[in-house]
Amino acid sequence: MKYGLVAVFLAATLEADVIPVLAGVAAHYGYFNPFAALAAASLGALAGDCIWFYVGRTPLMKNNALVRRLRSTAEMLFERVGHWQIPASHVIYGTRVATMTFLGARGSSLSRFVLLDGVSCLGLTTVLFGLGFALSASVSLILVNVRRVEFVLLVAVAVFLFFFHSLGRRIMQDTPAGSQTTQE
Repeated sequence: MKYGLVAVFLAATLEADVIPVLAGVAAHYGYFNPFAALAAASLGALAGDCIWFYVGRTPLMKNNALVRRLRSTAEMLFERVGHWQIPASHVIYGTRVATMTFLGARGSSLSRFVLLDGVSCLGLTTVLFGLGFALSASVSLILVNVRRVEFVLLVAVAVFLFFFHSLGRRIMQDTPAGSQTTQE
């Protein structure tokens, strides 16, 4: 595989969940050095995230009407969780690109972003790579289960957020200030 590690790097910039598993399988079968494959997948995931971070910094994204409307909600989330959204976005399916783009648009520090995201990418990639390497005979099962786990995590977070949102609304309705109506 003359360009195998380059392919791992480039593919990981686009898809940072399945590619480390496949790279682990390929490394197990001797197609690449395991450490080089892990580094290529981790750096590819980080490069992809940095691209989305940069996209968030472009004037097109900063001045976009939809982004401006969503920004206040995203800022409230950021105030609550801070930079912990970075590792969370790696395990909650569908939030990675939005998180990286938002952090770029809000003007987050590039060095802090690269440090936190790099550690997050390395952590998740190592786990997924290890699964692929250790269980290479069952790779099709792993790929299905990675998607299932991500989907279950997404549903759990959605249910959790819905529950607390509903609970908050209920509490606001039960308080005297929230339940007063004007009568004429």
